[in-house]
Amino acid sequence: MSKLRTRFPDLRRRIPVSPQRAADETRLESASANERLDRLSDFRIHTDTIVFTSSKPHGSGGKAEVVKATYKRKYWSDKQEIAVKKLRYYHDVNQRKFGNEFVHEVDIMAHLSHENIIKLIGFVEDLQEGKAWMVLSWEPNGNVSEFLATGEWEIPERLSLIQDTFAGIEYLHTRQPPVCHGDLKSLNILVSASYRAIITDFGSARILKEGEDRQDRDKIRDVTGASAIAPATDDPIDGTEITIVVASSNQLTLTGPAWSLRWAAPEVALGEPQNLASDIWAAGWVMTNKVPFPELNSEGAIVLKVVEGQVPAAREDTQLSQIVRLSSLMTDCWAFDPQNRPNISRCQAELKWMRSIPPLTGRTKYSDAPSAELLYEMGHIHHSQGNYKEAIPVFQQALSAARSAGDQNISGKALCGLGAVYYCTTNYAKAEQYLTQVQDICGQIGNDVVQADALFRLAKVYQVQSKLTQAEESYTRAQIIFSRINHDEGQANTLHGLGNICRERSQYSKAEEFYNQAGDIYARVGDDAGRANTLRRLGSLSQKRSEYIKAEELFNQALDIYSRIGGKRGRANVKQELDYLYHVQGLTTKAAPLFAEARSLYALIGYSEMERACSRWLDVVSKEGDSPTTSLSVPGNHDVPSSVLQQ
Repeated sequence: MSKLRTRFPDLRRRIPVSPQRAADETRLESASANERLDRLSDFRIHTDTIVFTSSKPHGSGGKAEVVKATYKRKYWSDKQEIAVKKLRYYHDVNQRKFGNEFVHEVDIMAHLSHENIIKLIGFVEDLQEGKAWMVLSWEPNGNVSEFLATGEWEIPERLSLIQDTFAGIEYLHTRQPPVCHGDLKSLNILVSASYRAIITDFGSARILKEGEDRQDRDKIRDVTGASAIAPATDDPIDGTEITIVVASSNQLTLTGPAWSLRWAAPEVALGEPQNLASDIWAAGWVMTNKVPFPELNSEGAIVLKVVEGQVPAAREDTQLSQIVRLSSLMTDCWAFDPQNRPNISRCQAELKWMRSIPPLTGRTKYSDAPSAELLYEMGHIHHSQGNYKEAIPVFQQALSAARSAGDQNISGKALCGLGAVYYCTTNYAKAEQYLTQVQDICGQIGNDVVQADALFRLAKVYQVQSKLTQAEESYTRAQIIFSRINHDEGQANTLHGLGNICRERSQYSKAEEFYNQAGDIYARVGDDAGRANTLRRLGSLSQKRSEYIKAEELFNQALDIYSRIGGKRGRANVKQELDYLYHVQGLTTKAAPLFAEARSLYALIGYSEMERACSRWLDVVSKEGDSPTTSLSVPGNHDVPSSVLQQ
């Protein structure tokens, strides 16, 4: 275990906080339970306003049970469904510890207000009599594990629940001072009536203070009077610690320390208090919707697995592994050293680019069939991952469903999606046909974003066919619309496109100016795909200037991004650029493997022209050795348009 400690010698976190807030929290902890509750008197509820609707608990654990009830604040107000969390009081329990546990959780929740955080409605308290209830909003769809088990959910629907969860974590981690949840797991993520994820159970949460370092934390006992996770033993986990009772498919979960250990980060299992980085580790598990180490039933065995950093391979989830960007984020969350894990801002920057739709809102009214909107989002995911063969039929289904429902907005989006995919598969006639139809629809419904996006994609179709004047006109029209509606990403895309026009006209300085403007916007809004495309174009300009070292550096930066976000077409294109770069320098032995890799990727996405071109180039370079700088002259290149090579 000491060896494991040496792998992360400094676990300190310097968190900017409000000195006044930190001082207030310190005073609150030192105050008695009653004094702290008196400060929260607005949340105090009388028992006669609560009517229990079931005699059996809907969830129970070693320390509490949850009962469904209704609450009526005033006699004229409407009843609302609530969940009453009743802490269990035993005669031999330490009354101070019992009171502190209750007040701690109530106090933290009373200061939280976010759509993805459980709402504290109030509390009922008589500590002398051992009565300590928390009145919470009732979330009817159980926890996220139970909910996902009720049906076959599509990737955009699962992504919606993941994004909701991380939005809740972001709210906690970016407060001043930050709040560490301390017990994140799929069992503590509820699903609301509107199918949004809600983080609950703040019994292990703690507020981080300024200057809290490793030595300070060694001295800090949990506010409840005990460590948040009990010392590990080889004894079996007591099954009574976790009792989940389901009634009418509704469930709330209360868990004991041993069960929570499964989701713990390695440093927490080794005795460090939970912190923001350990929340991120646990969030990685939440994305999988798996219970860690379900085959194990002793704390000692679980601790061994945790401190060894054993986690599932991201590819084990056949659905989510299709989103390379998500798989990469999941892996990053499980970095053994907490300092190497992404913070919540970085996680949110990755997740915001992933297409999603809340569960069931993407289903048709009278069946579980996917709606036009859900089908469109599914098609967009396939497109973004370079799965063009899969994207086309899904976009076609979305278009058919939208037309049947009379939804012109989704019809326009689906047509635009089809145009984009057919462009990527070099079927330019069909791409132009679909994108032209979008213009007609958007003219009727006034959807500026879709219209501008279709113009941008139409410009790309014209450009690849060397219709540069028409391409420039379409880029310019799209740029005007995107500028008018302040659409940053759209403006960057059109600037990038105009740079491509200048490059093909050999106006390299002007092209570089457009690319740099686009790159600045992409960096500001966090669009990694746009950044990679721009780096690749700048690399090609450096290559034309014989700045080979700079070109290689730019190409490799682009390749790193494409590999992380799962852009098959981008990876193929930049590998082909690197092939050519090495070949013109006479480095044929470095070029040949890249030609083979690019060919495989082009075959995978159905880009037959470039697949054939790579085969011809590979035949030539495989017969050559490293030699002085040469030009690539390959028999048969005449049937690959120069515009395609530049693409």
